[in-house]
Amino acid sequence: MLVVGKPSALAGLLLQRLPHCPSLYDAMDDFPAFYTGFSRASLARWERLIAQRVDVIWASSSGINAQWRGYRDDVHLVHNGLDLAAVLGIQPAPTSSTRKVFGYVGTMAFWFDWGWVAALALARPHDEIRLIGPVFEPAAHQLPPNVVLLPACDHGAALQAMAEFDVGLIPFKPNVLTASVDPIKYYEYRALALPVISTDFGEMHCRSDLPGVFISHSLTDLAALAEAALCCERDADEAHAFALQHSWEARFDATKLHS
Repeated sequence: MLVVGKPSALAGLLLQRLPHCPSLYDAMDDFPAFYTGFSRASLARWERLIAQRVDVIWASSSGINAQWRGYRDDVHLVHNGLDLAAVLGIQPAPTSSTRKVFGYVGTMAFWFDWGWVAALALARPHDEIRLIGPVFEPAAHQLPPNVVLLPACDHGAALQAMAEFDVGLIPFKPNVLTASVDPIKYYEYRALALPVISTDFGEMHCRSDLPGVFISHSLTDLAALAEAALCCERDADEAHAFALQHSWEARFDATKLHS
């Protein structure tokens, strides 16, 4: 089987030269939204061409699913998931009873909401806002002193760092790109029994009623959400069940692609 994970000229050429090979396009993001100008238009053309040629499309979020269902019928919603073995190998770390850690692991680029992070830091001046990962677009203004920036690390170290958080953060700006995002870190946070505070974007918009998830709609709700998240009970058994339900193995089994 030929699986396309990102639209490209090479993928289009392979699909053209292997017309009888079973094929799948795994639409994990709104890829053209990462670019501007000619690059964006070119990638969109390749993506449409690939979508025409493959046998089936997987969409990783409701937004992408709706986008491609307007184009063809055989589109399947397959949410993101987590690496079960990696998550189950992480031991919860002891946390401070006084100074809490609100943490984020991931890329900080144009979709990252620095203003939201700064507002949370001001709302929790005695706690730490810990941000781990590469910074491609830094904050426009000086951050409060309780915001700590740490460098990128490998996936195993990232999961261990998450285990040291009291609350997991997903502070993304709502825009064309994030409207189609189902963040993998959501699954990892919850599988580690972390409550999650997220801005209102993409697939997170649909999770406001789920246990342990707190959706921020403005800067004025951060103090209340932070307090509610810290009061959320961390249940190891529920986290384990969540990890099993949302593992990549469970996702793959549900598609029945291998049968």
